[in-house]
Amino acid sequence: MSPGQIFGIIVGVAFLILLLALLKRALAGPGALPYFSRAHLLSQGELAFYHALQREVPEHVMICLKVRLADVINCSGEDWKQGFGGRISQKHLDFVIADAASTAILLAIELDDQSHKRADRVARDDFLDRAMTAAKVPLLRIVAAPTYDARALGTIITRSLDGRASLPAK
Repeated sequence: MSPGQIFGIIVGVAFLILLLALLKRALAGPGALPYFSRAHLLSQGELAFYHALQREVPEHVMICLKVRLADVINCSGEDWKQGFGGRISQKHLDFVIADAASTAILLAIELDDQSHKRADRVARDDFLDRAMTAAKVPLLRIVAAPTYDARALGTIITRSLDGRASLPAK
């Protein structure tokens, strides 16, 4: 057998194996997906903050959890294509407070835990601060803690919301 014939047989066998693998996949249907439930939307610290926040925000607002940044701020289609969209599409805000009647965005809140001291997080936080300022969306940073004083938090939130016409007084 010549080297060309051996090569042809090897290519033919490889093609046959590939064809059988594709046929097996097609006949078997979709395989199992690797996903599992996270069980909870919030960590224990975020949950403690949420409960304190819930007690203190005015009744005419809603608290949104883990909101995608691109659902809060946006850019033109051209800027999106230039890469600005990609910078916001994979990031989330911890909490967003919105007017319940209109869904107008009133305030975004980030809980800053120890991870925010890492260099990569400092750069992310700097970008987020600049992006939110450019979009004119107020961003409140709260130092993460195991518990929160609901009244103190309410005072901070009220001060942060002052001047927003669509927010009724508490």
